[in-house]
Amino acid sequence: MTYSYKHFFRQFYESAPPKYACTAPDAPSFLIWKAKSRDRLRELLGLSRLEQFVADSAPYSREPELLSTFQEDGYTRYKLSIQTLPEVFMPFYMLVPDGLSNSRPHKAMIAIPAHGASKESVAGVFTSPGVREKLEAAPKESYGLQLVKKGYTVFCPDPPGYGERLEPVSMEDRAFLGDAPPNPLGSSCKNLTMTAEALGLTFAGLVLWDLMRLVDYIETLPTIDSESLGCCGFSGGGLYTMWLAAMDDRIRLAVISGYLHSAKESILETHLCPCNFVPGLWRDFDLCDIASLIAPRPAFYENGLRDVLNGPKGIDDPVSQFQKIQRIYSLFGKAGHVRHRTFDGPHMWYGLGYDFTDECLSSSLQ
Repeated sequence: MTYSYKHFFRQFYESAPPKYACTAPDAPSFLIWKAKSRDRLRELLGLSRLEQFVADSAPYSREPELLSTFQEDGYTRYKLSIQTLPEVFMPFYMLVPDGLSNSRPHKAMIAIPAHGASKESVAGVFTSPGVREKLEAAPKESYGLQLVKKGYTVFCPDPPGYGERLEPVSMEDRAFLGDAPPNPLGSSCKNLTMTAEALGLTFAGLVLWDLMRLVDYIETLPTIDSESLGCCGFSGGGLYTMWLAAMDDRIRLAVISGYLHSAKESILETHLCPCNFVPGLWRDFDLCDIASLIAPRPAFYENGLRDVLNGPKGIDDPVSQFQKIQRIYSLFGKAGHVRHRTFDGPHMWYGLGYDFTDECLSSSLQ
């Protein structure tokens, strides 16, 4: 006898395959599936509701506000903010390498922080509270900083509920925690998820909406080559890299670290945070189906062999997901455009995708 829902949830999941599972036999069939799947995902994520709300609201400025400028060793760090929704603003860093020529547009990357991180940790802003300790423990997670040192213009945003966008402490939490200061590397995903879903929206949809508005801004910059814009992220940042690349073809490359899993074997088993859940999603899609929407654009995945998020099957589950994704690329004759690498390590950004990023955004795999 058990009092847990665990086995029931597995049985319920297995009772019917995802309705939108990608079984396309050829490239034309895949493109039809892609259009239908994106329409369905827009409904599940609440993007269509956001679009209608914005259309019905008073216009707001899309112009960025420059908040600060810092000259660092080899690059300049600009802090900016853009309005993404009525009364909603997103801060981000733009890291620009020194010595770039203004005579031609440059390659760029969006670097999305993991859950429990922020734009400061990704950009290597060690003066921010908690960032130095975090990066001393996980130095490779400053992947935005590593990319600007490799010559990329890098955009490091605070997604909703991260970094400076932490929501005010709830009355419930204040009752239990007292006046303890908020963790600057914490997350408000739980509170935002509950409120969003009660309004017919989703937290994932809010994050994706904001990231798309960042892409809108990047497209206005004459110094950026819109055909050489990639996105990368670790863990929760990998999740939102997957979502952004899957739903927006303006992303020409995706590098996803620590987030190639199935719904059943990983997320259902490991009880991840609310960022990973969209109401009704698993009845229609597995994660490999969402990732397949990136095809045939280049994508790179890395997983640690000892990552607990791999689930009870270990690395076999990410490998199985990758094989399904690679089959879609093969329909276009571009199996080499998607790669999966593993390393002997835990849940971490290992950084195996830098060479692939250089290869792709130098146009050899476009």
